[in-house]
Amino acid sequence: MGGLVGRPLPPTSCLPPPRQLDSLSETQISCALNNLFAIYHPTAVPKSVLHEACKPYKPSTRFAPLTDSGYNSGYTSENDDDDDDDNVASGEERGLALLRADEFERAFATRWLEKLIARAAEDAYEPLACFSSDEARQTTVEKASDLLTALLNFGRDDAEQEDDAQDDSFCREFAFARDISVRLNDGLAGRRADDHTDVGLQTWGASIVFCQMLCDSPARFGLSQTSLGCSPRIVELGAGTGLVSLVLAQLLPGLGLERSTLVATDYHPAVISNLRRNIAANLSASSDCAACPVQACVLDWALAEMDPAWPLGDDPADVLFATDVIYAHEHAEMLHACASRQLAPDGVFWLLQTVRRNGRFGGVADTVEAVFGKVVTTGGALRILDSQRLEKPDSVGRGDEASFELFQIGWSG
Repeated sequence: MGGLVGRPLPPTSCLPPPRQLDSLSETQISCALNNLFAIYHPTAVPKSVLHEACKPYKPSTRFAPLTDSGYNSGYTSENDDDDDDDNVASGEERGLALLRADEFERAFATRWLEKLIARAAEDAYEPLACFSSDEARQTTVEKASDLLTALLNFGRDDAEQEDDAQDDSFCREFAFARDISVRLNDGLAGRRADDHTDVGLQTWGASIVFCQMLCDSPARFGLSQTSLGCSPRIVELGAGTGLVSLVLAQLLPGLGLERSTLVATDYHPAVISNLRRNIAANLSASSDCAACPVQACVLDWALAEMDPAWPLGDDPADVLFATDVIYAHEHAEMLHACASRQLAPDGVFWLLQTVRRNGRFGGVADTVEAVFGKVVTTGGALRILDSQRLEKPDSVGRGDEASFELFQIGWSG
């Protein structure tokens, strides 16, 4: 397949439904991405890379009436006059601007990219098998992530994007007891104030406080061979930048748990991409060759009760960890379903939730007790076994964070 198409197609025309991703070739996926680059990031990929593989789907008619846009004039005219060429170019730019500004098309492209990134990841459940090499798979994920950032940045002025670019390269270093240190990229590029699904792009106070507690007193959380054996399976829910999992990777070998399986999970594509970078950077730079490996995994809590194809498989977790993961009232219910599916019968779930009394997240932490409840009767439900209110250190967290609530959760019967 080759041949120049010459103009980008609307996302609703060139992108197949996510359920058809398995039927696409590597070339078709690459071409679909190049088409999106030509619309939303035109300086990154030249038009000459657009191939006929972008056209196996029925063209959209949403832009057909826009004759003034220049969608067709530039490719049917045989007039070589310079003025006509200028008019054609101007018309093409107007057409692209209209397409680029179309909210429906942008939303369609954003959802498609999120699905592609989730399926293209090598650790995804049933990852796409069309890639010729691991390098090609990684290139696809990186290109899709770049496009997603461009879409999320649409409409923001240069100053805002420059600030975010600086934030994206901002690395934070954390040091804890037992000579444990972690260096993280707080990847804030593309963050939207109204999108709570990508809050994991920055390291929040709760994870810092929790790591301090883990390193100061691991026995408090049952992190020992006596409690867990030699090779426990430990899963972090809503891992964000990966601080807790990366601290555990360095902490566990010194406790005799060097054969532990560590899985850091999250859902938002940009968060997962940043999480993988942090894992790779810290484990490759670690001077402790005995550090436990950490696997990143895409996990959607909403699928816990309905999807037989669970990304974490059938192996239960001996320990679950989560810090500051509830940002809406329904999140506690989804978290309960996820933990109920994943936690071993004798396992324990440690949840440290930030208490915010003001703002749009005010009172959300109260949903933990409302959903999980306290143990009052016997039975097979996942319940709060113990809880403790923790004061927020002055040097940690944001102004809207009042305190933290530590929950020990397990099976009640």
